[in-house]
Amino acid sequence: MARKRLVIAIDGPSASGKSTIAKLLSKKLGYTYLDTGAIYRALAWKALQRKMELNSEKEMSRLARQSSFKFHQQGGDYMIMIDGEDVSDKIRHPQVSEAASKISSFLGVRQTLVKIQQEIGAKGGVVAEGRDVCTKVFPEADFKFYLDASLAERAHRRYLELKEHGIIVSEEKVKEDIQRRDRSDSQRTHSPLIRCEESIYIDTTDLTIEEVLNFTLEKIKFREGDFLSLTTTKN
Repeated sequence: MARKRLVIAIDGPSASGKSTIAKLLSKKLGYTYLDTGAIYRALAWKALQRKMELNSEKEMSRLARQSSFKFHQQGGDYMIMIDGEDVSDKIRHPQVSEAASKISSFLGVRQTLVKIQQEIGAKGGVVAEGRDVCTKVFPEADFKFYLDASLAERAHRRYLELKEHGIIVSEEKVKEDIQRRDRSDSQRTHSPLIRCEESIYIDTTDLTIEEVLNFTLEKIKFREGDFLSLTTTKN
């Protein structure tokens, strides 16, 4: 009998730890890792490169329909391509994130990109993370987690991440950007960032990465019984 291939959804605000945990969890289970936010950032990057009007829902929705996206995963490396170009590093700049937040509010854009995301997860065996994965992309996911952390902790994490990528910006500026993104994500009309009732809430502020990962694995193991012993891969 074929093993059940789960869909695991992880939502949360910026720098809450969801990307790190989703990557590690997907590697542990031998699943596909899906960064739904990366698709929006890739589209935003393309729009910025073309110097397009980001406030035009019509133009952004058309651009989404005309673009092709591809994910490539090998070991611990994750690559996203748009129209055949690897933009994995290019989409991490704050300017791209801000543009992505803007265009992700458009219904036409979301409809196109959510469909792509759902096609990737249609056969299961996926760990997806984003801001509406539990509520809109995979509402029937086998497991739903909502990761969160204090604003100060999230700002510090993002500051270190940007610094590692050679992007120099003050931690206070990072904090302001995150606050602005939080407001935008939670107040947008279509698919706002919310914690659905069935999501397992995890405050990662004072937890190590290993502690969060083990907690998620234990939750899955508790419900699925021997599932993990049959599917998890060795580190």
